[in-house]
Amino acid sequence: MSSAATRAHQPSDRFAISELLSQGGDERILPDPRTGRNRYGCRVEPEVATAAFASTTASTISASAYDDVAAYLDDLRRSGPAPDTYRRAAQEARERLARLCGLPARSASNIVLAPSGTDLHLMAADLARGAGTGPLVTVMADPSETGRGVPQAVRGMRFGTSAPHGTKAEIGEILPGAVAGESIAVELRRPDGTPRTPGDVEADFERACRQSIRSGRRVLLILVDVSKSGLIAPSPASAIDLKRRFGEALTVLVDACQFRLSPESLADYLAADFLVAITGSKFVGGPPFSGALLVPDLSAPRLKAQPLLPALAEYSGREDWACDFTGRTALPDLANFGMLARWRAALHELEALRSVPEADIGDFLGAFAGQVEASLDTLGVLERVETPPLARLGGGWDRIQTIFPFRVSDGTELMGLPRLQAFHNRLRRPAGEGELAVQLGQPVTIGWDAGQPRVALRVSASAPLIVEALKAPDRGKAVLARVAEALAITADLARRF
Repeated sequence: MSSAATRAHQPSDRFAISELLSQGGDERILPDPRTGRNRYGCRVEPEVATAAFASTTASTISASAYDDVAAYLDDLRRSGPAPDTYRRAAQEARERLARLCGLPARSASNIVLAPSGTDLHLMAADLARGAGTGPLVTVMADPSETGRGVPQAVRGMRFGTSAPHGTKAEIGEILPGAVAGESIAVELRRPDGTPRTPGDVEADFERACRQSIRSGRRVLLILVDVSKSGLIAPSPASAIDLKRRFGEALTVLVDACQFRLSPESLADYLAADFLVAITGSKFVGGPPFSGALLVPDLSAPRLKAQPLLPALAEYSGREDWACDFTGRTALPDLANFGMLARWRAALHELEALRSVPEADIGDFLGAFAGQVEASLDTLGVLERVETPPLARLGGGWDRIQTIFPFRVSDGTELMGLPRLQAFHNRLRRPAGEGELAVQLGQPVTIGWDAGQPRVALRVSASAPLIVEALKAPDRGKAVLARVAEALAITADLARRF
């Protein structure tokens, strides 16, 4: 933690802030008593002396965002009764998020707040199902490229052993009142880890949607932008074509939970009548578990008039939905101040990013990509995984790749999953004084070899890195030097691991 943050908050205050930041989610964000880290490897308080390039997995809160949350906690303590306070705070969060996304002020009424991206998929599937009683078919990318619990969530099943407002449960149980849906997964990579051709991927998505709709089923198509390994699938142009062909029978959800989107691209998706799921915990740099579902203007009247599954009460409260979602009356008036505190931190980081000229963001991300690729190509034991250019509708900074997966070798053989997980954990725990801790994205599957997953780590850019780099000319050079150092440390440890 920064010295300013340490001076500003006494131990009792830091405990209250840390408690708040780990509440209102599920088991994934609870700190392990032994390590002080959650399942994403993040602490609840800021960390120093860390090369943080793990935004594909999750982020640790920054010192400045932590101070902002502390001020927020002070405001809450001075506010009135909890229900009224929460109603106002949730609406303020929606309004600020809409503004920072470059959307009209009225768009705040189209935003649903949720703890996590997986919760957002559960809610989007419920909206896509509509008032019908039949099972929903979800067509999506291979689950290894998305959230682990997404296949259960879109089928109306429990995806964790706990929920923000629920009790202990078994993963895979059908939620009360839900109709178990079906999911169809489309492979994005070949067994050797190379990307499949866009035409083949899009043909699989189209076939699955067409056959399901012809059989009388409603379909949720999930366009992932971007996946864990940096892919977009199906292409936005292909999804727009499918939406035009199938109309209300097809709901498109953009899984933009990485939130590596420019305001231009976000507006394009909403204009195409797509739902968009975002989180503040990855690229944006807030702590884990802050999500939002953005509903497009065209479909908003229909979706807002739909009933909601009462069992969503385990995951969502009435005030998490804007007031003109009539189905929210089925939900209890439950507050989730932990979620709002995490959004407060994320919006702090997003505000800083929006203060930077978009052209400068593109320039830095181009330099960052060049540095990462040069390091991976020269360090010997780090093998770059092919990631194609990003096919977007617009021409903003988000056409530049910000996720770089790579496999790790000890100089003799590539590491498999158990060994790479241990290596990943060791990287973030310096062995000696002065050794830099390196945070990289957790292992992700990028293919298969004789039935065993090919796995890769990921180095990625984030909004806080961009803001830091663009503060002054010398800061940009320092950030590029840091990523080169982090990858050099990774390679050196790999040879000795």
